[in-house]
Amino acid sequence: MSLVKPFFVCVDGVLVREGQVLLIKRSMEPFKGYWHVVGGQVEENETLKEALKREFKEETNLDVEVGEIINGRIEKTFDRTKLIVVFEVVNARGEVKLNGESEEYGWFSKTPVNSIYNYDKYLQKHKAPI
Repeated sequence: MSLVKPFFVCVDGVLVREGQVLLIKRSMEPFKGYWHVVGGQVEENETLKEALKREFKEETNLDVEVGEIINGRIEKTFDRTKLIVVFEVVNARGEVKLNGESEEYGWFSKTPVNSIYNYDKYLQKHKAPI
């Protein structure tokens, strides 16, 4: 008999401002102590964009406008499989105030070493032409 891992749909939001991406350092598992974009699980009766707006508000206190899908991936952890849809965040209002899920935040022009993923490809899109 094989055990089927639960399957979840999640969203991530890439917010770039003045050539820097907003990352938060997770204070809980999975990936405790690593930098990551804002995101989370989509709840029942919620669209992908609604979920990302809610996650941004909960995790950073920012009100955001969600743009287009820019990436997607499947992530397998010890207890679940996640389908993650990555959106561009095109506008954000408010002041960053973290909840208990993250210990700090920062704006980065290059992906920090202890990041879950490499976010440089998202930054490339926003670089000014030489």
